[in-house]
Amino acid sequence: MTRRTPPSTPGAGARLSPAIAARAPTTGLTRRDLLRLGPAAAAAVAAGCSPRAPRDSGHVGIGGAIVGASHQTGHRLREGGLPEPRTTRDVGVVILGGGMAGLSAAWKLAKSGFDDFALLELEEDAGGNARWGQNEVSAYPWGAHYLPVPPVEAPAVRELLDEMGLVQAYGPDDEPIYDPRHLCHAPQERVFIDGEWHEGLSARDLLDPEGTGGVAVLAEFEAQVSAYQNYRDAQGRRAFALPVAASTTDAEILALDDMSMREYFDRAGWASERLRWYVDYCCRDDYGCTLETTSAWAGWHYFCSRPLNGEYLTWPEGNGRIVRHLMDRVGDHVRAGMLVYRLRSTSGDDHGSLAGVEADVLDAATDTPVRYRARRAIYALPRFTAGHVIEGYPPSDPGANAFTYCPWMVANLTVDRLPDGAAWDNVLYDSPSLGYVVATHQNLRVTPGPSVLTYYRPLSIPNPEVARTWMLEQRWDDWVSVIFADLAQAHPDIESLVRHVDVMLWGHAMIRPVPGFVWGEARRRAMDPHGAIRFAHSDMSGISLFEEAQYHGVRAAEAVMHDLGHAHPSSL
Repeated sequence: MTRRTPPSTPGAGARLSPAIAARAPTTGLTRRDLLRLGPAAAAAVAAGCSPRAPRDSGHVGIGGAIVGASHQTGHRLREGGLPEPRTTRDVGVVILGGGMAGLSAAWKLAKSGFDDFALLELEEDAGGNARWGQNEVSAYPWGAHYLPVPPVEAPAVRELLDEMGLVQAYGPDDEPIYDPRHLCHAPQERVFIDGEWHEGLSARDLLDPEGTGGVAVLAEFEAQVSAYQNYRDAQGRRAFALPVAASTTDAEILALDDMSMREYFDRAGWASERLRWYVDYCCRDDYGCTLETTSAWAGWHYFCSRPLNGEYLTWPEGNGRIVRHLMDRVGDHVRAGMLVYRLRSTSGDDHGSLAGVEADVLDAATDTPVRYRARRAIYALPRFTAGHVIEGYPPSDPGANAFTYCPWMVANLTVDRLPDGAAWDNVLYDSPSLGYVVATHQNLRVTPGPSVLTYYRPLSIPNPEVARTWMLEQRWDDWVSVIFADLAQAHPDIESLVRHVDVMLWGHAMIRPVPGFVWGEARRRAMDPHGAIRFAHSDMSGISLFEEAQYHGVRAAEAVMHDLGHAHPSSL
């Protein structure tokens, strides 16, 4: 998740017969939905049964499970009826949520000498979309698995990477020089197309079979990329920057948010099937959206916010390496397994009550409620939870439903050996998946051996609620069958290589930058404080990237320190 490959390829989905597609309404799925969800949905519909119907998996000798926290714990927010706490704890600042935004807020507080804070996280492991796992073979990611070298507009990211020891020196232009051991090694990418693997993930290479027409369209596309990259407004701001807050607010650029990327292509007359596939893949890669559901502003942001030939930092555990560092800095302040079910502003009283907030929390391990009283709160949870948690929120906000999320399935396959010729990132043309990355790619060992393949599949249908429901109904063997059917196109022997498959389901993995959202009123209002509560999450940017999560975490930490009169240097 947030698999940001350099400009390259997109995916269209498995093909279904008209007979199968016609039966889609029995599951609440349209034909287009089935195309996006792939063979599992088609098989369930073709069989005329519920996706939960029992079936013989046939995956003999392969272990594994659906892993991760129970969705039922988080769903208790919607059910209500949680008890009143009898225990109270006082703290200066309480951070709700231990994803990258919450951890970044904690990092900035600790780095500024502000130690009176607690971070409350629902899961047993912090990190959010950057969570990671490990087995006897390797560490591996459960979500984000790399970080592009940050641009000048992201000083907080550069500060963090320097602190992590990843910067070897600074060049004459004061640009950081990164340790090459952590930059992605060759071969970086390949795509399976026309029945064979091709090194690289180049749009130009993909378009060659289409002849001069496709090449002409690509030239126009690349010219537009260059124009947007070179764009500067009167204040010197780029058209598309990281973080989003550093981007221009010129009307001609913001107008791109009012149309989809597909509409942009249609208006430009760019009919090349492979170029559309490529851009669709990129949109699913970064946003979990398709060409049809991605705002054109977000689509162009993918290509223009970073250099086309920029380098990428990656590790076996992906961005879990960043989580490990942050936890080393702030782990003593983290309280795991904590479900925050009520947050309210307080004015204080004559009996010692703190002015600020009260956070009622359920310790999931003991089913015991506790109340945290704090002077300020940083709400670093996804935006869709706010209405369930914060009393009196949103205050007559008609845009609350504007925040929609793509569900994802991520699987880690432990293999006895790598598929032949494996690169770091391996993509299948015309697949509903994003392919797989190799956890051991950076090891540089002479003799290849066992490895872990991390397989990514966004459920990118227009109605994410339908996709979420369908996803949670699937069993482990359903997902394994889906994965093998997909990868067998390029690796007919894939099942014989695999010894273990673990699957993680992300119900609300990524905010969807649908047309009108990134620069719409709902997203902008979401950053406004609510009493003593500051908000921090990549949701606040409308795109789910590490750089955005960190920016909002640091921004919120600096705001609460300002509120509380704690002097600190800015990282922004």
